[in-house]
Amino acid sequence: MLRLMILVAFTFLSSVSVVGQQSDEGWQARPALTASIELGPHSRLQVFGRLESGLNYDYRRWRTGAAFSYRLKRMLKPHRVDIDEENEHNLVISGGYEFLERAENNEISRENRVTVDVTPRYLLGAGFLATDRNRVEFRWVNHGYNARYRNRLAIGRPLDVSGFRFTPYATGEVFYDRNLHSLNRTQYGFGAQFPGRGRFMVDTFYLRENCSGCSRSPVNIWGVALNMYFKRNN
Repeated sequence: MLRLMILVAFTFLSSVSVVGQQSDEGWQARPALTASIELGPHSRLQVFGRLESGLNYDYRRWRTGAAFSYRLKRMLKPHRVDIDEENEHNLVISGGYEFLERAENNEISRENRVTVDVTPRYLLGAGFLATDRNRVEFRWVNHGYNARYRNRLAIGRPLDVSGFRFTPYATGEVFYDRNLHSLNRTQYGFGAQFPGRGRFMVDTFYLRENCSGCSRSPVNIWGVALNMYFKRNN
């Protein structure tokens, strides 16, 4: 089942390029791979890699990094157990480092980024889970410094249809740029997560991004991420 979901997702991403060629809006694909390694009862190391590729315009960005997170206050309210251990806690704090390299219109730019996240989670009732990620990014792009605040709200609910489990969700995010002194970027969209057997989960999603001052706006983003979870042996 997991192999089938991955094959369908990547085939769908490839077909989106045909749509992108027929539109003046930007179309982008985002395949990603993430590994989460449990270090202790409350801590995790996460490493990831992601490719952002324009389908109807010249754009490509590699993004790699790692983050350490610490979980506080485990949820006590009865609910369906999640494959992602962080979704079992009301509050998670984390810090990380990312390296990004972007190629656009024959120009190369590189960015070093330090991130700090504070993420509360709330059980809303009827099985709904709300995640409110607050992120501060300290960014060094080529030889310039900038900082940015991001607030991302996601709401999802696990479903079981004839034994097939998945979690549809919706997201919205705003970006505040320190140098521009403005909320210059927004993203909103929806997706679905499909847990596989054991330690795997496939996340497929669509985002629409609006950005003032960017080379292209709006941008439609289709993405698929393979998430792997490795737990300690007790």
